[in-house]
Amino acid sequence: MLTKERFFRILELLDHKSFITIQELMEVLNASKSTVNRDLIELEKQGLIQRERGGAIKKEMPATLSSYRELPVMDKEHIHSAQKDMICAQAAAIVKDGDCVYVDSGTTPSYLIPYIAGKNIKLVTSSIYALRKLPASFPGELFLIGGKYDMRYDMSVGYLTTEHIRKFHFDHAFFSASGVELDSQEVLAIDFTISEVKSTVLQRSRSSHLLIDDSKLSIRALCTWAVLSDFQDVYINAFEAMRDMELPQHFIICK
Repeated sequence: MLTKERFFRILELLDHKSFITIQELMEVLNASKSTVNRDLIELEKQGLIQRERGGAIKKEMPATLSSYRELPVMDKEHIHSAQKDMICAQAAAIVKDGDCVYVDSGTTPSYLIPYIAGKNIKLVTSSIYALRKLPASFPGELFLIGGKYDMRYDMSVGYLTTEHIRKFHFDHAFFSASGVELDSQEVLAIDFTISEVKSTVLQRSRSSHLLIDDSKLSIRALCTWAVLSDFQDVYINAFEAMRDMELPQHFIICK
């Protein structure tokens, strides 16, 4: 039986039962245990199943994430907080005195603030949420991008925001993302007004850095605003499933 035929048969079986064992698959497919395991690993990479001890279950396709389903920024601060802090602690090391640095909206980039707050830099942001974390002792210059205030995400958006951003040149820009699709290499956002701000900053930055925890690899969001090759590097926490994945070479694994 060809690989594609085995894949089809596995998915067909999981349409009719919630869990199937490796032993059952070996018998139905007339395949060895190692072959079945390889098939399950590949199907899990494709997001079609989830491996469980001794077998597999079918993975339901998630709904596309949009602003309708997204939590307000204040409600997400402590979700995956250890991973976000680990990522930003490592990413902040590239910022030097004298740099002009853009910090994106979202909870993940806000974790950068404690690590760059002691540096004499020009800090630019459209995120009031990130600004709230900046201590009064910050020795550099702060530029808050104006525009239409989005209360849900505690940030500026819209035409005035992007026009203001176009007046800057950034040495470094640190971005968040609602989701990342490894197969298509797309970097996603939940809202077109947010994606427009991000893509405008991307055009004005000499060096762009994406900050994501591993949960973002399983999220499909509404709109694409970049591809992975647009970034000099992508900072992500170490996670168990990465050993079965082929991550791009410019991914930096934070431990």
